[in-house]
Amino acid sequence: MNDFELKNEEKVLLADQIALRYYNHNFGTMLKADIDTLIFSVYIEHCLNNGLPYDDYTLSIQLGITEAKVRTLKERKQLQYPYKGYNWKKEFVRLIPNAKYNDVKKLVQLNIGDVNLLKDVRNFVYNQGWYDEFQLNPKLFQCRLDFFISLCSKLEDAVEFDNNAHKALLALGKNEKEKSVIESIVKSSFQDGIKELVINGSKALLVEVLRTIPFSGLAATAINALISIII
Repeated sequence: MNDFELKNEEKVLLADQIALRYYNHNFGTMLKADIDTLIFSVYIEHCLNNGLPYDDYTLSIQLGITEAKVRTLKERKQLQYPYKGYNWKKEFVRLIPNAKYNDVKKLVQLNIGDVNLLKDVRNFVYNQGWYDEFQLNPKLFQCRLDFFISLCSKLEDAVEFDNNAHKALLALGKNEKEKSVIESIVKSSFQDGIKELVINGSKALLVEVLRTIPFSGLAATAINALISIII
């Protein structure tokens, strides 16, 4: 970006950070990789704070380096100089409207360009004992629909079903099998009940169940966005 220029306060911050690493009996001990990471950190935060594009391709063109190098710098930056405004759950929910749903394979596909966000989402999924469908495309997150629904539901505290919600959900079941699955979602295992509904239930029933479950906060926003891509 030929007209790129740091603000005065950003220049001061960069100078202070470099001085801190050179003038406390440690002159010349900072590795080039660490200098690159520090300068990149100030650069990308300038982009973030000023609404400028910071995708891998744009930064690679602006900085004259490969996209792979940009991704490496993003990882190092987040480890050494975490961005204070970063909230992976909010960033993940913001991307859900761009997801695609494969109705045949029952898979949700979501392009996640930020390497740190993708790592955080995958780490959360693995810690729940679930898995995603690993792709050679380094920016593609793909998982079963039931896992994706459970992921969205856990972005907030556990769902609490009161009597009204319980009755409203049971009323959606047209036969004993559907009622049994819905009962499982409410009283037994949310994950198992959703899985059964995804595999053997109709899409219409699944959508109505998701609309009726009393999700809140980020979970509600995420589920509503998901509904819009599967109907």
